[in-house]
Amino acid sequence: MRCLFIAIILLSINSIGLCQTLDSTKTGTYFFKTNQKTTIKGYFKNAKRHKIWTWYNGDGSIQKQVKYKQGSQIWLVYFDNNKPWLRIDRYGKRHIIRVCECNERS
Repeated sequence: MRCLFIAIILLSINSIGLCQTLDSTKTGTYFFKTNQKTTIKGYFKNAKRHKIWTWYNGDGSIQKQVKYKQGSQIWLVYFDNNKPWLRIDRYGKRHIIRVCECNERS
């Protein structure tokens, strides 16, 4: 009886969208919005991050971009005022694109 109750609660939570189950066929564009503004935009291929994912600041400017291939990170680029300033490759090697007075953000 207790297991049935827990299963019903889990199904209810999933049906209202509070959690998602992994679907190996999930493919397509993903948007996450906060206060009607897009904060993350990306693409899934077979339920794995693929292509370029973009994170946005509250003002709509780009914070960072990460390129994925079948779920593996290829590179990461940090932005300041929508201009790239730091690129980190898949091995962790840092490449300064331009000198700026900005701080690295997570």
